[in-house]
Amino acid sequence: MIVSRLTKCKESTYEVEIEKKVYVLDEETVLKYRLFKGYEISSEELDECIQSNELETIKKKAYSYYLKYQKNTYEIIKYLTDREVAYSLAVEAVHTLEDKGLINEVLLAVGVAGSLARNSNGIYMIRHKLKNRHFKNDVIEEAINQLTEEDVEEGKNKLYSKAIKKYGKLSSYEQKQKLKEVFYRHGYPEGISS
Repeated sequence: MIVSRLTKCKESTYEVEIEKKVYVLDEETVLKYRLFKGYEISSEELDECIQSNELETIKKKAYSYYLKYQKNTYEIIKYLTDREVAYSLAVEAVHTLEDKGLINEVLLAVGVAGSLARNSNGIYMIRHKLKNRHFKNDVIEEAINQLTEEDVEEGKNKLYSKAIKKYGKLSSYEQKQKLKEVFYRHGYPEGISS
């Protein structure tokens, strides 16, 4: 079988004509299998090429989803399988991206944890929310260990200001109890320090 035509399409894809059949393939696949005009390819190589192209397409979809929505590996795999991608291919694509350093769960978890801390969530609440997003335990602990004191204090101050406005008219004792309750409810283990 010989490649009779190679035409560039949009966004790094090519139309490759082999034996009067047209295949739309990713640029990576075209380069990997050297599918240039006049190149001879066996049917086994063509099948392998098509499978490789499918994996490249899934990897691009996974990476795009990761960048756009800041999702972790569990969420990316779920996204792909919900779109009828075979589970094994979804896992392979995500692990390939992780191996290349394009998806970094720890950096993502650190970013999410910092954001949660600035939005008045204590350590327990942050841990709970990261578990709900299916981050692995070691990744969660790494993210919590990397929280900055500034982020934590900013969140505490926001929560304290909001609670004082709400409970400012109560007696000193009732106010202190309500503040303590609010801080515990938001996942702060030590309550309030103010």
